[in-house]
Amino acid sequence: MKRLPVLLCVIFVANAAAIGRGLDLDDLGLPSSLDVAAEHLRASAVPSHTTVAAGREFHVAVEVLIGDGWVYYSSNPGKIAKPANITVEAEDLVVGDILWPPDRPYETDLGDGEKLINHVYQKRAVIFVPLTVPAEAKPGERTIMVVVDGQICSKVCIDVETAASAVVTVGPNAVANDAWSAELVDGLRAAMSGEPRVPSGAEALSVWAGLGLALLAGLILNIMPCVLPVIPLRILSLVQMAGENRRRFITLGLAFAGGIVLFFIALAAANIAFTTIAQQTLNLNVHLQYRPVRIALALVLVGLAGNLFGLFHVTVPTRLAGLGQGEPGRKTQGHLAVAGMGLMMAVLATPCSFAILAAALTWAQFQPLALATLGIIMIGVGMAAPHAVLVAFPNLVNKLPKPGRWMELLREGMGLILLPVALWLILAGSEDTYTGWVIAYAIVLAMCLWIWGKWVRYDASLRRKLIVRGLAVMLAVAAGFWMLSPSRPLAVAFEPFNHQRIDDAHRNGQAVLLKFTSATCVSCIILDRTVYNDAQVAEELARRNIVAMKADTTDADSPASKMLKDRFRGAPPLTVILAPGGARPIRLEGKFSKADLLKALDAAAEDR
Repeated sequence: MKRLPVLLCVIFVANAAAIGRGLDLDDLGLPSSLDVAAEHLRASAVPSHTTVAAGREFHVAVEVLIGDGWVYYSSNPGKIAKPANITVEAEDLVVGDILWPPDRPYETDLGDGEKLINHVYQKRAVIFVPLTVPAEAKPGERTIMVVVDGQICSKVCIDVETAASAVVTVGPNAVANDAWSAELVDGLRAAMSGEPRVPSGAEALSVWAGLGLALLAGLILNIMPCVLPVIPLRILSLVQMAGENRRRFITLGLAFAGGIVLFFIALAAANIAFTTIAQQTLNLNVHLQYRPVRIALALVLVGLAGNLFGLFHVTVPTRLAGLGQGEPGRKTQGHLAVAGMGLMMAVLATPCSFAILAAALTWAQFQPLALATLGIIMIGVGMAAPHAVLVAFPNLVNKLPKPGRWMELLREGMGLILLPVALWLILAGSEDTYTGWVIAYAIVLAMCLWIWGKWVRYDASLRRKLIVRGLAVMLAVAAGFWMLSPSRPLAVAFEPFNHQRIDDAHRNGQAVLLKFTSATCVSCIILDRTVYNDAQVAEELARRNIVAMKADTTDADSPASKMLKDRFRGAPPLTVILAPGGARPIRLEGKFSKADLLKALDAAAEDR
């Protein structure tokens, strides 16, 4: 292995000399780079069925094994890297879109403090090929040939190609393949979700850290305004129900905690049903491309805000709400009813814990189904744990923060925060962004008036009134200057996305920079401010005569969204540089710097 870099240097020099003389490596008796790479990338194929029926779909899992110390660039690698590719020959079978598994970020040290982040597979990756048997297909065996190519890297990078094959029989009835394991079932489900990329924050979490995050999220739910004021009442209710029976008090408390966990078990079951039946995970980047989804989610947020404002209340069934508050000394309430009380407490916690639940659920969505299920249940365990402790030591109830006016202000403030998010979802994709900013400022102004009127009582000291109301005025004025000023165009002038314009530019010898963006993409907004609003970037694009084009993918049925899905298989923010002459596209994915973009432009110029 230590001799490999030396051998590759010899191959490189020999290859350069051979090109100059019109020879190839075979003439020199040296192994090609593909021969060297073959030992570091191997593939095998497993069909989901040994026998398939005419008119039905099945899948072939292509397992790719990657040598230790090597990485295989994914189909969506990011900056200046050759993407993975699969070619399938399957006789008369119809080949669908290749389903790639989630990849992972990989950092390469370029020296002088420079780092390059690409997305890769390590050790093992399973890629899925959907195939459909035509309705008129004749019975008999079919051989499926799969060729995997791309680039692997260690201390050097090598183009690689490897092949695998599988055989299926077309027959009257489908027969499942015993070799199609539960792991392949989970892998296919993850790949069918649209190749969700593991977020950098979630990527950094180990299994135990992720479960710890879920546990912490559950613990935090207990201090939410919807929950904390009720805890002492519920614990005291259990004390009354148990009377002097210590054992019954503990069992009732455990039943109450079990009811809380039951709610999260139901969430986990819903997630299992969704991923099993719909064959995908909850990927907001994909779902928010559909306007009805954005509107529905916005209306839900408005409803939650109304609940936090006290406009309506989610009522608990009388049988549960009155537990322990009926006849004095009554002990007939059963453990099942107490579990129902815990279940309703978990339900009531959700309106003001949306962000906390979302963070933990996001981590769960990028895990295998079994681990995701455990993660969701761990949120419930975290929420239930303090209740189990309190029933064991009821005197601790006196140590809890006392409910008061601060709880009401916190609840209303959280409601005001939800409204701008709802507005953002409703106006996503709209060209009239200034109207959106005006409405958003109206919400901020309402918040400032709320601070003015609700944060100080009529009998508050003059000093407190001046501080609080002065803060409200300063916030209103500062937000007005920022939000009501007409937005200025970016330094880079982007043309709207147009297929014909791309073709025309290439015929004129011009490169095209495609900025795939979305109104629901916060990282895209950051990228606009830090890169595309830079005068040097604008001057460099103009000097190189590059056509800059904005490819808006806010709506799933837009031409830009279709190109992003069909050709580049990525998600915004993604910048692609298309050089004329059929050169390989250069991708800049996620957040990147001005220096990264300028280097990519240099690389595109060299490829031309």
